[in-house]
Amino acid sequence: MRRTLLSAFAAAVLPVLVSADTVLCTATDITVQARDLAHARLTCDAVERALIQFESCNIPPLQGPLHIEIVDRLEAGCVGQYHCGKGSIKVLEPSVMGEMHAPESPFAFLPNEAYFQSIVVHELTHAAIDDLPCPFDTCLVAQEYLAYTMQVMSLSPDFQAAYSAKAGMDTHISRDELSIAILFMAPQIFARKAWGHLSQREDPCAFLGQIVDGTVLLDRERFDF
Repeated sequence: MRRTLLSAFAAAVLPVLVSADTVLCTATDITVQARDLAHARLTCDAVERALIQFESCNIPPLQGPLHIEIVDRLEAGCVGQYHCGKGSIKVLEPSVMGEMHAPESPFAFLPNEAYFQSIVVHELTHAAIDDLPCPFDTCLVAQEYLAYTMQVMSLSPDFQAAYSAKAGMDTHISRDELSIAILFMAPQIFARKAWGHLSQREDPCAFLGQIVDGTVLLDRERFDF
């Protein structure tokens, strides 16, 4: 699926109702299934924002049909999941997400709907970079770096500024701090470091493009002993 004309989104047309609980996001082949159609509209709004953002910041266009399901439960600790190669995303309902917010999370200050939409963008980013070049078995650091930074970039200017204030961007962040260990043990710290690191690049979108095309490698080979 290629969306190269931003004018395709200019009309702000409401999503098309496909069935009682499913809508088709306007000008896309992305369907959203939700018990509350207000959640589906929130999702389609996030989709529209993400597609424009991807095009302007060197993230690949989404390929093929994609189905997003808004659910009331996921695996423990998860608020959203992209199922690789299956064209499927599951995201928790906004109110359920809000109940899961840890006080120390840099996203904890966000209203439920804004956080929900940012998670939709996070998972859409995973879908867009499903074929990210990687010389190793996996490149999880690069994948989550892209997903978290696009998530923050999708926030409103005021919310983005508030997040940046919490991210500790007043100190230099090196690539060595973007480790797989931090990602697994403290993903929220990884998210802050990723945003801080990107914000310190002279041209953030150009840097993201270099990750996408494999020019910049954030991951290292891992060895099993």
